[in-house]
Amino acid sequence: MIRRYPSVAALVAAERPEIPVHLFRPHRIARAAREFVAGFPGDTLFAVKCNAHPLVLETLWAEGIRLYDVASPMEIGRVAETLPGAVMFYHHPAKTPGQIALAWKAGVRHFAVDCIAELEKVAALTGPEMSPVVRLGIPKGSGAVYDLSTKFGAAPEVFVATLRRAVTLGLAPAVTFHVGSQCLDPKAFRLGMSLAVELIERAGVTIRLMDVGGGFPAYYRSTVAPPLSAYFELIRAAHAELTQPRGIRLACEPGRALVAEGGSLLVRVNLRKPDSVYLNDGIFGGLTETYWGKDELSLPCRVIDADGRLRSGGAARFTAFGPTCDGNDVLPWPL
Repeated sequence: MIRRYPSVAALVAAERPEIPVHLFRPHRIARAAREFVAGFPGDTLFAVKCNAHPLVLETLWAEGIRLYDVASPMEIGRVAETLPGAVMFYHHPAKTPGQIALAWKAGVRHFAVDCIAELEKVAALTGPEMSPVVRLGIPKGSGAVYDLSTKFGAAPEVFVATLRRAVTLGLAPAVTFHVGSQCLDPKAFRLGMSLAVELIERAGVTIRLMDVGGGFPAYYRSTVAPPLSAYFELIRAAHAELTQPRGIRLACEPGRALVAEGGSLLVRVNLRKPDSVYLNDGIFGGLTETYWGKDELSLPCRVIDADGRLRSGGAARFTAFGPTCDGNDVLPWPL
């Protein structure tokens, strides 16, 4: 259930919540969407895995985002129910026959693949208007907090072979890659585009769409990265040099860059000791990502008292533990 409050302070004063509360700020999501729609030199897809809440989807739709990167039957169902006019790209490279059939029935026509086996599986269960989106693996070291090079993405020779096989099947392939999540170096996108173009030419096929993936950063307490405008400028220059002359249009699929500033987590301090606090949420709940991101995903925080007043004064550092008995349930950085 969604309740609306003019501020976090008003919520705390009215509810004095005992359990963690997720807070949505739709206006911040809308602002991020406008930045991508206006600044990126192509289409923007939203990576639904980042936040599939209907309020998030509706906010993005209202700002002009019509394409959605889905990676599970749940996400397909949520988008289809919330945004009947949305165009979905099923960008999970390992799908069951049942998942493929469900997606096809829901109107999905773009399916990610990163090998010939997955391509042939999808082709056998769909139709000639299916567009395989062949995912290229990007070498490790792209400047991302989360390296995504080890699980999905075709090696160059497999990428070339998969593109050629798609054409022999009578299909019109597209291509994609992912530089890694929370990428701090915009040059990684140019490197990905350059490698993809080189391999497309080696394959000798015609490509009309290149999805440069996600990886656009959100700006946390510890983030050191250029503004999004610098990413867009570099990609625009690479597009003019590499892809536009070849008739290839661009797309991207941001996740955290669209929604990170649109949400926060309200937690309660259950116990304070001289150098530590015990919270009612931790790494097994709403703060899971802090465990993996460590110092590079250090979240900003504010302290509000039980009456909704913002605390001020001298600052001290506290180790923050979650509510479970597991000693690993601790934030990797002090509050």
